[in-house]
Amino acid sequence: MRRQGFEVIEVSGGPYSLPITLRQTNAKLTRISGLVLLGILAALIVLPQLAFAAYAVASPDVRHAMIAHPVVAIELALALVFWVGLIVWPLRNILLALLSDRIVDIRDGEVKVVDRTAFSKTLWQMPLKAYEGVAVHVRSSLSGVRQEAVLVHPDRNHSIILMTGEHIGARELEELRNLLSLPCAPGERRCSMADQVSRRENAVAA
Repeated sequence: MRRQGFEVIEVSGGPYSLPITLRQTNAKLTRISGLVLLGILAALIVLPQLAFAAYAVASPDVRHAMIAHPVVAIELALALVFWVGLIVWPLRNILLALLSDRIVDIRDGEVKVVDRTAFSKTLWQMPLKAYEGVAVHVRSSLSGVRQEAVLVHPDRNHSIILMTGEHIGARELEELRNLLSLPCAPGERRCSMADQVSRRENAVAA
């Protein structure tokens, strides 16, 4: 399962009360502009090359010339594969992002997730106690920098974005942690002052 990042988080009910139900999607306008740009590039660059490849296969003269000069034929084939990959792979990713969404439901000590695309629907669930904790991650994109409150799992594919914003304060993070009865997760995270004080006290006691 590929780790999916979503840009829009819609919360049903309050974010600081159980059950928590989230609908995660991607911003349509920014993706559509990229889709249009890649579509234009495909029309200008890839389609003419595909037309030439089809003509080369259909034309006996061109085929004989390619057979007589195999190095040139290989170079042309590699150039075609390069341009197709350069355009088609990002185009595929944009289409998947436009057609994908995720429903997350957290209640009764369970995390239930439904991942949907235009072609598939995947359901999975995980006990809440299997998660390491709640963390704040910083994500940079073309639209700017934002912070994400993430429910962190040892397998990153099962980590879940709970909240996004320009700034997520220590109080919001603390309320989420208390609600889910989870600590501040280690690693690329920011813990509250209470966690830091607690760690110092434990170190002194040891």
